[in-house]
Amino acid sequence: MKVTYLLGLFLCLFVSSMQAQKSSDYFKKIQKSYVNTQAPLVMIAAHRGAHLEEPENSLAALKKTIELGVDIMELDVRFTKDRQMVLMHDKKVDRTSNAKGLVSDFTFEEIRKLRLKHHDQVTNEQIPTLEEAFQLAKGKVLIDLDIKDDATLDSIIVLVNRMKMEKNCFFFVYEPEEVVMLQKKNKNFQIMIRTENEEAVKKLVASGAKPQAVHIDPSHYSPEVVKAIKQIPARVWINALGTVDFKAAQQPAAFEEVLKYGANMIQTDQPTKLKEYLKSQGKYR
Repeated sequence: MKVTYLLGLFLCLFVSSMQAQKSSDYFKKIQKSYVNTQAPLVMIAAHRGAHLEEPENSLAALKKTIELGVDIMELDVRFTKDRQMVLMHDKKVDRTSNAKGLVSDFTFEEIRKLRLKHHDQVTNEQIPTLEEAFQLAKGKVLIDLDIKDDATLDSIIVLVNRMKMEKNCFFFVYEPEEVVMLQKKNKNFQIMIRTENEEAVKKLVASGAKPQAVHIDPSHYSPEVVKAIKQIPARVWINALGTVDFKAAQQPAAFEEVLKYGANMIQTDQPTKLKEYLKSQGKYR
């Protein structure tokens, strides 16, 4: 009996160790892809997590994102009244929870009593903290830090440093000066910068700033812009959100609209569909 128990325990530990190693190896591939800006393979970002299956910006959505085996979860960070960092896209909790009011009007204790909604149905999911998201994501998936309130930046930096998440997340900023500032604070910080037109791309290139990724819009998606960004060198991020995702839900080839000029990071509300399509085209790991 004792021998059987010990054998079972050994097998459980062995399987657990193998799964952990597999997860670690997979995440190393994600990290390598992020900095390999010239790679033809495309990276997938799940917008607010896998929120078609679970509440957006929830730990359940983060777990589902990890299970799907995609590269990135985009999440949104805000302060509570007592300056605790929680995940919430909107300024108000009205749309996504069973309460009403500004995030900044709730204390952390109060906001933890709320429950997130999914397809207008109240779930058991709490509004998570950024620290909880980091704990779950560490060594498994990259986190895109969409900073909704500039006042949270210093606190986010402290948390990233404390939890040693420098290579497990990247900051989403809007100006070349912010790229330089963050990299001076910690040379290991990873950064994506938003550009809203071709002139902003030219300004970025001229500044000498070195983000690992550049967010572009369909309005300035062209072969010339993609070439300029990849020469920084940086990855090219574009959203499939909205029309492209809607079409791709029925006809996955619609994703070609955001792939046609060489963008190699795609944010989507349809991560499963995009992964299947990219694999069929030899453009995903």
